[in-house]
Amino acid sequence: MTTSDADFIPLVDLAPWFNGDTSARAELAATVDSHLRRCGFLVVINHGIDPTVLANTRAACADFFHMPEAEKAKLVPTNDVYRGWVGGGKESNAATYGVDTPPDLKETFAYGTVDVADESLRDQHPMWYAPNLWPDAPSTLQPAAELFWRGARKLADELLQLFALALGLEQEHLLDHCRNTTSTGTLNWYWPFTREDPVEGQFRIGPHTDFGTVTILDRQPGVGGLQVLDDDGNWIDAPCIDGSLIVNTGDMLKQWTNDRWRSNEHRVLPPAAGAPNEELISLIFFHEPDADAVIVPLETCVSPENPARYEPIAAMDYLAEKFAALAVGD
Repeated sequence: MTTSDADFIPLVDLAPWFNGDTSARAELAATVDSHLRRCGFLVVINHGIDPTVLANTRAACADFFHMPEAEKAKLVPTNDVYRGWVGGGKESNAATYGVDTPPDLKETFAYGTVDVADESLRDQHPMWYAPNLWPDAPSTLQPAAELFWRGARKLADELLQLFALALGLEQEHLLDHCRNTTSTGTLNWYWPFTREDPVEGQFRIGPHTDFGTVTILDRQPGVGGLQVLDDDGNWIDAPCIDGSLIVNTGDMLKQWTNDRWRSNEHRVLPPAAGAPNEELISLIFFHEPDADAVIVPLETCVSPENPARYEPIAAMDYLAEKFAALAVGD
């Protein structure tokens, strides 16, 4: 069953966080807590990311993804590090959720941390702080994508502080575990129906949950769009509002909050015969903590009535399992 219900995924105005006083911030934090207990997806406005940065990144992506595959293939990583171009048929997001589906109908350009504050981290944790792979052409992709990563990271840092207040913690409690974030930028091209007919059960991105802390998504409206699963088993069309971003909480934050907050299953519909030429580009920032941050249920989310449900685990160990499940292989 599919339905459209904007109330399920609430609209949150972040202006009180950036411009409000202590009382306004506290009120917003309480609202966010209430929403995330019910649904791990928000539509946010007044988020602070320059729309020109988003537009320039999308334009550079279009130039890259429309290049010949032989050129894009020069950016295929030679090791298991999630960097560079991931061609069609190489990933199944549903596999990370234990669901067996055909490969996702998309291409991806992935890159990791743009600004590493401590270069020694590259030697300590080479998988998580690996250098990025960038194409020579289009020359616009690297600078645009790096600006997107920085803008999204800045917003994520603000969200972490908002979330901390919502959870009754000191404002920088979560941020202190994410000073050397391993966050990934993921640029997805969803090709048109005219390129490939979907087979039964195939999606642009199959049903899955995100496995980091928080995801920031800039998407384009389309027929083959984003849907979120509600508690009644209905797939809800995520609303598209001009100037907004989608923010959703992932499995790691769900675990960190001892299941206080949600991490909803979601999917991206396949290209449709009724819109045969529709192609979409999504800009995604997957926030993650420091590689060696230990994720333990937060003290404000644990009580005698609700004891800790998870054992401590290093962020990099948790994420390694998920990335291994993501790849389809050759």
